[in-house]
This record gives sequence, structure tokens and C-alpha cells, in this order.
Amino acid sequence: MKSFFLFLVAMAITTMGMFQPAMSQTTSEIAKGNTKHCADVCQKTLDYCVKKGGKHSEASVTNSLKDCIQACKSAFDFLNRGSAGLQGKSCALAVQACNECAKTMDAFSGDNTMLACANECRKTVGNCEKLVK
Repeated sequence: MKSFFLFLVAMAITTMGMFQPAMSQTTSEIAKGNTKHCADVCQKTLDYCVKKGGKHSEASVTNSLKDCIQACKSAFDFLNRGSAGLQGKSCALAVQACNECAKTMDAFSGDNTMLACANECRKTVGNCEKLVK
């Protein structure tokens, strides 16, 4: 009876997907996750900048964040749909917008929110560059 119970537990664990090897993600899937997360982080940073005011809310800063948000959202959408002809182009735009945004955020060297945003942008660049053709 005990062995039958252990068998049932093992089957339940296997059926639920536990203890199965993780499937590796494709470059496209990783970039898709990066672009979504980057857009989210940039949106939170934009909200922070508007609330903080001063140099944080200057047009050059907020526009850089808005550009990155839009480019990452567009790249995410093309990647999500598997739009073969547009994935590379949209990722190229996201790379450019993320690089500009990271550069802008780096100017706020003592602000952890801004630096975290810059780092997220750089991570997105690293993975999206692999899809640029």
C-alpha cells in the first residue's frame, strides 16, 4: 500500500511538471521578456521622474524614457507575434532607444532608481542586438 501511495505521489509530481528539466529559451523569447520588463521599468521611472520634478522632469529625460517605452513595447509586440520581417527592425529601434535612455539615466549617478533603469536598458540592448539583422 505504501509503495502504491508513493507511486501516486510520483505521478502527480510528474504530471504537474515538477522535477522536469527546464526548457531553454530562445533568443527571441529572452528578448521578448527583456523588452516587456524594460518598458515596465522605464514607465515606473517616468512616473518617478514626474513626481520628483526638477531635473528629473526635464523634457530631455522624460522624452528619452517615453521613446524607450514605446520602442520596447513595439519590439515586444512584433516578437510576440513572430513577425519575421519586422522583429529585427523593431529590435534595432529598441536598441537605439535603450542606449539613449541608458545614457540619459547615467547622468543621475547618485539616484538608484535612474541607475536601475539604465541597467535594465543595457540588459535589453544586449539581448535585442542578437536579433538585429
